Amino acid sequence: MNAQDCIALSTRTKFTTYMDSLRNVTGGDFSLVKDCRAQVCGALWGTGNPDISGIGMVIGYLLESVICAVLVACSLWVDKTPTKHRTAAPVARLLLSNTARTFYDNAFFFTFAIQVASIVTLTRVDFGINADGMGGITMQIAWLVSSLTLLPLLPLILRPRMFFGRRSSDTWSGDSAAEARQGQRFLFLVICWAMGFCPFFSRMGGTFGQSRIGNESDAAVSTVEWNTIGSSCFDGIKTLHPDEEKLITVFGIISYLLLSIVVISKIILSAAEDENNRQPAWLREYSRAFDDSSKFGTRVWLVICAMISAALIVQFWALFRFRRLQSSMSEAAGGNFSDAEWTFGQIVAVVVFIPVLSEIVFLWKRRSLYLV
Repeated sequence: MNAQDCIALSTRTKFTTYMDSLRNVTGGDFSLVKDCRAQVCGALWGTGNPDISGIGMVIGYLLESVICAVLVACSLWVDKTPTKHRTAAPVARLLLSNTARTFYDNAFFFTFAIQVASIVTLTRVDFGINADGMGGITMQIAWLVSSLTLLPLLPLILRPRMFFGRRSSDTWSGDSAAEARQGQRFLFLVICWAMGFCPFFSRMGGTFGQSRIGNESDAAVSTVEWNTIGSSCFDGIKTLHPDEEKLITVFGIISYLLLSIVVISKIILSAAEDENNRQPAWLREYSRAFDDSSKFGTRVWLVICAMISAALIVQFWALFRFRRLQSSMSEAAGGNFSDAEWTFGQIVAVVVFIPVLSEIVFLWKRRSLYLV
């Protein structure tokens, strides 16, 4: 194949159309892909997308999850702080509540932006439904980052008193301003959750939908031909084991389903309230049982936090694994791994949580203004 053919193959099109073009250029001999390895492999598996998987974006994902974990740990510590510590307890609650509020607001806008970026990325590959293999790694990374940004919002929304600096024996219900603000936070979560359905739908379609790769009559490329292309692109590179792919898929699906169960349950419970926000008797009993100030409610919250932690660990491992795989493939093919480049969006992702640190420093230095 000549240089002009390679340039033509570097342009992404619909999967079936692209495979027809590749078949025409190679004359059906897909082993010739090695002559245009950088262009073909980049088109099929992607060369990175700095807007969702650049190094700056990864730092942003890590910061969101780490800050969430620190807030959860601090909340548990504050609850166990004896009330006799008249100085430490109020200061701790002040720092926790204000930090949680600042973090949640920043995390929402960060998550919202990532959901938009994921949707835009997936639209380029028909949401993965009939474009199996087209930008495959980039598509899977888009699925991952959608969940990675959504999950850290859940522990905070399920523990409202974290935002209001109350002791575990206190309740924030009945405080109109607090309830209104909490309702707004939940609305933010619902918006991001609804947007996250697009990547989830894409994942389900790409995983369980009809593949365009196989030996069926309507397949775009046969299994043997696809394996030949894959061998050329990933020669000498350790790819994902099928069991690893299954693990990533399972945790990705469970993550969104867990989020969906919580969000839909809260929506149904909110709909059961009357116009004066009064709850039916059965709903009041349910609310008391699962209230985050009760022992049972705290246990349920801790179980959910544990599930979220496990899901985040697996998906962060998958994200780094996919980035390393994509980087190795691009370097071996002589292409350019764009995720290694810094862009404006990545810088924003790194600094988006700086207001959290700024809030902590300010409150600590000016705590006497609040503790009167």
